Amino acid sequence: MADNYNLDNHTQQPSQLNQGTQKIRSYITGFVLSLILTFTAFILVEKQLLSSMSLFYAIGIIAILELIVMAVCFLKVNVSEEDTSWNIASFIFTLLIVAIVVCGSLWIMYNLNYNMVH
Repeated sequence: MADNYNLDNHTQQPSQLNQGTQKIRSYITGFVLSLILTFTAFILVEKQLLSSMSLFYAIGIIAILELIVMAVCFLKVNVSEEDTSWNIASFIFTLLIVAIVVCGSLWIMYNLNYNMVH
């Protein structure tokens, strides 16, 4: 407790205030970027500004960008700090599991569709 506060006047030290400000700034930046990406995807779909295949790729790119924004701004996954190898490894493992689940689900739905039609 004594590390967090100056015992003379019971105020936080400037370095801790700066870290708190940086965290809030990161959260606000992530929130704003997430809103922009979400509304961009919504407008692209609602107004049908692209052809169907271009729209498919655009939504995919926006989803990947939003995943990166969430990982960096909210989950604090970055490679600049020391001892982040476990953090990065667990994040990559999570991405692998999500990819397996999504690809497996698409494969099952394709096979079901094929078997229903033929």
